[in-house]
Amino acid sequence: MASVIPPSPVVVSADLADAALGCTALVRARKLAEWVGPGRELTSTGVLRPAVAAEACQVLGISLPGARLRSALDVDELMRDWTVAVDAGFLAADGRHAWAAPDLAEAPDPELVLNVWVRVAARSLGVPGGPCAGCLTVLHELAADDAPVGMKELAVAVTAADPAPGGEPCPDCGAVHDPAALLGIGDLVGGGDPGGPGSREHAEDAVAGLVAFGAAVFEDGVVRLTPLGSMLAAAVLEGCAPPPDADAETLVSVISEVPPPVAMTMAGPWLDARPVDAAVRELLTFAESASGERRIAALALGRELGPDAAEAWREWAKRPGFGAYARQWLADQGEPSAQDPADEAWLTVDALSIMLDALPDMVPPFLLAAPLRQETGGDVAEALSLLRGSGHPAAAGVVARLTGQPQLVPSVPDGIAGETARAKSGRLAFASAPSDGVYQLKISLCGVSKPPVWRRVVVPADITLEDLHTVILGAMGWHGGHLHVFSTGWEEYGSPDPELGHTDETAVRLRQLLPEPGGKLRYTYDFGDDWEHDILLEKVLLQTPTSTYPSCLAGKGACPPEDCGGVWGYADLKEILADPGHDQHQEMLDWLCLDSGEAFDPSAFSVDAVNTRLSYLLPGMSCGKAGTTQ
Repeated sequence: MASVIPPSPVVVSADLADAALGCTALVRARKLAEWVGPGRELTSTGVLRPAVAAEACQVLGISLPGARLRSALDVDELMRDWTVAVDAGFLAADGRHAWAAPDLAEAPDPELVLNVWVRVAARSLGVPGGPCAGCLTVLHELAADDAPVGMKELAVAVTAADPAPGGEPCPDCGAVHDPAALLGIGDLVGGGDPGGPGSREHAEDAVAGLVAFGAAVFEDGVVRLTPLGSMLAAAVLEGCAPPPDADAETLVSVISEVPPPVAMTMAGPWLDARPVDAAVRELLTFAESASGERRIAALALGRELGPDAAEAWREWAKRPGFGAYARQWLADQGEPSAQDPADEAWLTVDALSIMLDALPDMVPPFLLAAPLRQETGGDVAEALSLLRGSGHPAAAGVVARLTGQPQLVPSVPDGIAGETARAKSGRLAFASAPSDGVYQLKISLCGVSKPPVWRRVVVPADITLEDLHTVILGAMGWHGGHLHVFSTGWEEYGSPDPELGHTDETAVRLRQLLPEPGGKLRYTYDFGDDWEHDILLEKVLLQTPTSTYPSCLAGKGACPPEDCGGVWGYADLKEILADPGHDQHQEMLDWLCLDSGEAFDPSAFSVDAVNTRLSYLLPGMSCGKAGTTQ
């Protein structure tokens, strides 16, 4: 998404600049910077040390979450003030030290003040990096309505824009819904409540943020924008809009990240720059090659452009496959067109492929197939046959998900021919080791020494990366409360979250990535502390039905405490605990719930304890005993 635009010279004034400097958010940030003064020491994670952070909280009137503060990161209000101070340029930092800007006491230029204010206020909405759908919706609703808006109306708008996690655009209307609700299983998987407590809380938080920046006023149950708020809305909604000469891909990449009403506003300049039928042609051309959210966003925008674009839809209605969308649009307009008998099945597969990708893999096939059974009067076999024969490239995968049967993927050769085949199929193919083998792996924690930390484990060669992640947690001793990713150097695998962009780890097996001994894989746990692990395939062994995998054979070193600041933070922690005279010694003992430094043993390791954890985490994954090397 593009960056915000600076305030128009027409609105720049000393009064507006004074209002910006006087808003609660900047006043608190400035107060924090003045307290920091010429310098304060930071931890390895770039935040104030706990004792110093507690002092900062006292200065700012922030209540501590407990008797002792474990980390500044545990105080959201302090971190919010710190972020605003840094973004506004009141504070500077070089990694281990922070200091106030030298010109903090000088009278700033009004234009500079407003530029800074707009940039910082926009960042509180996630713009330009990761826009918050709910917060943008609140700003858009307030900017679009001259009259004050009630909190209930804002909550309903937020629900439509920011539904339950994993929401997907509807192939019929383009709005974003909970995929479970679209499939008719919302009551079983969980569904949203329009305007419910979660939406109201989000709307209230968004309003509170705008009020803190002086962008809105909340009185008598209604909200209205201030002149600062109107300036912010223009800077965000106009500044993030794609340029009029952008291609359709650029346009859709922006509008697919924001709620439909905001998307229409941002698309305005692009649409005004071309005839409506030309706009639809560009959108359909892009949509045919796109997938998921971007395809639906392009289609939804095209549908909004009305009957003046009918000629473009007629042209696309002559095409097979994707042309089903054009034939559907013409039918909705009451215009007859030659229907393809496979259209209904093609559109159904397209919708299901998007919705199923957004649902948890743990949802059982019988539950997924329930709506299909209801629609067909119980004749699921015939319906599945129609889906298979739809000609849609995702048909086999959709049927496999609905039935719980594996999708058969043809093998792809290596070399140039293989790369060509992979490019054509859009799937990643692998040269795999035998599925009935056992892998002996050495998992080493990178950057940690004195002592090093590693584990030697045996797992089924056919283990999924999702299950391997669980094995690593149990073998190393991590608690599992953070994100993770596997990397081969050319591809990343993790949770199938579109914001992360990782390939779905549930669909990939270890033998596909490490087909022979000597192969390596990188695993990163906790994107904050950034714990990197090297996974080396040492041996491929035969299975015999006398043991249960996974299991740990050997290892060394204790797992570092979670949230201790990564490799450097752990090194500091070991040094502090070994020195009773250190000013943070008692603080770290309290954090770790230890009576003395001697109670912390970085070399502690028990293979029995590891295997006990593994037996609880993944009981009876596979039978076999390590035997002859293949």
